[in-house]
Amino acid sequence: MEADHFRLVDLLLEQDLGLTLESDCDPNVQLVSAHPIEIEAPARWLEPHTLMLTTGTRFAGHENAARAQRELVRELVAAGVSALGYGVGVITETVPRALVDEANRHHFAIISIPAHVRFMDVVAQVAAATRTTDSMVLRRTLQMQNHLLEAMASPAPEADLVGRLAELLRSSVVLYSEVGDVVASAGEAPLHLIRAQLRGRTGQLRFRVGRWMVSAHSISPGGHNYWLAVASRRHEIPDPLAAPAVEVALRLLNTIERARHRATTENRAIRAALVRILVSGDVPDPESVLDRLEMLRFGRRPKLRIVSLAAPRTYDGGRWTFRADRLLDAVEQDVVDLAHDSRLPLLLAQGERELLGIVPAENNSVDTWLQNLREGVVCGFSEPFDDLHTGPERLRDAQCARRAAIRAKSTAIRFEDVGISDWLLAGRDQAITARKAADQLTPLIEDHPELLDFLRDYFANDLDVTATAKQCALHPNTVRYRIKRIEEVLRASLRSPAVITEIHLSLDNLASAPTDAAPAQAAPATSTP
Repeated sequence: MEADHFRLVDLLLEQDLGLTLESDCDPNVQLVSAHPIEIEAPARWLEPHTLMLTTGTRFAGHENAARAQRELVRELVAAGVSALGYGVGVITETVPRALVDEANRHHFAIISIPAHVRFMDVVAQVAAATRTTDSMVLRRTLQMQNHLLEAMASPAPEADLVGRLAELLRSSVVLYSEVGDVVASAGEAPLHLIRAQLRGRTGQLRFRVGRWMVSAHSISPGGHNYWLAVASRRHEIPDPLAAPAVEVALRLLNTIERARHRATTENRAIRAALVRILVSGDVPDPESVLDRLEMLRFGRRPKLRIVSLAAPRTYDGGRWTFRADRLLDAVEQDVVDLAHDSRLPLLLAQGERELLGIVPAENNSVDTWLQNLREGVVCGFSEPFDDLHTGPERLRDAQCARRAAIRAKSTAIRFEDVGISDWLLAGRDQAITARKAADQLTPLIEDHPELLDFLRDYFANDLDVTATAKQCALHPNTVRYRIKRIEEVLRASLRSPAVITEIHLSLDNLASAPTDAAPAQAAPATSTP
């Protein structure tokens, strides 16, 4: 390992200064001093391993500023100067392009210094660091830890951590999952070529892919395998800098993944327990449950729906087997992730062959969530309810709605939209079922009562046109015409077995309903042909 000197990277890690490395170089270069200088031929005044500071004053008004900037870089490289610090916001708002391009050709370090940072502060920082007797390796490690630890507060900690590590090492960094998917990446390294080298291997690897030198480390946080790969186009990755940075990053990735796994497991168990309480209807302390629902963004005393979800084994083209042991685990993860993206409050629990969920009855995000579900997921929703003791009945509603959605080849159906046969199967109260029957036949009841009477006769004669015509003293063509009119009014075909069943059940329930269950029929109108 190289001597324990103060290096450019140590200066870059001083967050109070806010310095930025602008060129493609090795930041692991030694610094012994820093000097502001604006004169011509500055190299003769600077010793090796110096940081030269400039605001670009000498280039202002120059006939060929770009050529002068390139010559300056070549002069500093020849003199063994470690880096050039350019103060932005004085002459130019950014570091001149010619300086950066020439520095990239020589792998020379150029840093930008914000306008609010005084050159004397940079000089003082370098001077103090070079005089200290503290271990620079220890100090550097602590600084890197602090810089990388800030990723823990990010909404996407892996991506932020990978980005910070790539910036720190001036290299490409990639985090792969155990199946080779890119979890997070920063830089321009050939991701698929690096992944091919990692297939079927473990441990710590070093290999070359074209012009890229790669150092890869396998880790297993939370029982899941990952690869962290660092790739650089330089001849080798700067080990004195990379080793402690990568070690810190690996520890943080383990911490992030284990914490997420623990939190996910605990949250999943808590939410599943709440779903099972609501579905069972055994709610000994309703106020406590309502408080928990409010904390989970359901609102105060919300109306709820139970949702039943299922998917076939062919879900996601069978690819779900690569990320989960059970079908319900894969569906649950996808459904939960989509609900999070849609900002939909959703609680889920696994049943034997279905997922059971609780959603707010009045939330516009439900439609967005449904529209983006993966193909194959089928949902049935119960009617809205606020009586927490009616869970078993609402569960039957949701399951009936899901079966209806499967028959209709639809993604989702709400129970209030299913046919009367499903209502009967759900064991709904007779008066409620009669109102459902009335709703289905409302167009006839309200606007065409004479056709409703004819429909009763038609069904009483087993849908026989001739028998109906004889009983009603009508011509068979008139019977056919009325059948066609009924189909137009109901927007359904009386030749469909499903429609026939629904109408027959509706007529029977209207006939047997209590007098206050069905709406009063209008007075008979003038007979139609």
